Amino acid sequence: MSDSIAGTLPWMTLFLASLAALASAARVTFPPPSGQHRRVVRRPAPQVRRPESRLDAHDSRLVRPYVIAVEQAARRRELLLADFGYDGPGPYAIHGQEVAA
Repeated sequence: MSDSIAGTLPWMTLFLASLAALASAARVTFPPPSGQHRRVVRRPAPQVRRPESRLDAHDSRLVRPYVIAVEQAARRRELLLADFGYDGPGPYAIHGQEVAA
């Protein structure tokens, strides 16, 4: 049985040498672009839109999600306690319906 690596080593050396020669010939034949062919595109400066009046936090109806989650947990707790007969202080309107105090 002969060693296959020793037999393929000269062929691989020849193959890699020919690839290196082809790569150097391609570099000489096709030089990389110099960048001079690109045209410069002038874009207008972006216009900044300014609000006509300052924003007020009280005008916004945004509510942070954790505030809503805390309120929903309190409502669920009140409903659970009401199932067991405990009427504690809590929301008097649940899901838009007025409940007994």
